[in-house]
Amino acid sequence: MVVRRDGYVRAALELLDEVGLDGLSLRRLGEKLGVRGPALYTHFKSKQALLDQMAETMLDDQLSPLDGPLATADWGEWLAWRARTIRRTLLSYRDGARLHAGTRPTERSAMTPLIKPLLAAGFDEEGATYAILAISRYTLGCAIDEQQHAESDHAEDPAASFEYGLARLIAGLRADVDVANPPDRDVAKLLD
Repeated sequence: MVVRRDGYVRAALELLDEVGLDGLSLRRLGEKLGVRGPALYTHFKSKQALLDQMAETMLDDQLSPLDGPLATADWGEWLAWRARTIRRTLLSYRDGARLHAGTRPTERSAMTPLIKPLLAAGFDEEGATYAILAISRYTLGCAIDEQQHAESDHAEDPAASFEYGLARLIAGLRADVDVANPPDRDVAKLLD
């Protein structure tokens, strides 16, 4: 059986749902696909390399529609949309948030495309990078907490709690960019 790299990753995501992160191994993936270890190591030099690719693939399918020119018209809405999509995607896989937390982007991904809408809105490169990281880490933390406590009764509605925090983060970012880039004086006079 010839399986391409993407096929291994998608099979690994299916296996994640079946056995969870703790039960996932290259050996188990090989058994699922009917291939031996060397076939897997041709594509992934380690389990960590497979996990990194799984995390990226998990999100790529869902996030790619959000990166078009129309999707980035309002940076705050775009950032909230991304955060909601990431949260929903991580929660859709067993241990999806834990998987994502333990990985790093592969060489294919880069921060540059993510910060373009923020740069266009007036953020400097460092501020745009930190804004993406802050929203991403907040989203990941919420998803981890929600998955860890899925069986217990939440004192609060996790979705409502997430939305509250997300709105406050974006409001703070809006205030920062507005202070850094005050409106033109002539425009400000018209607003008075």
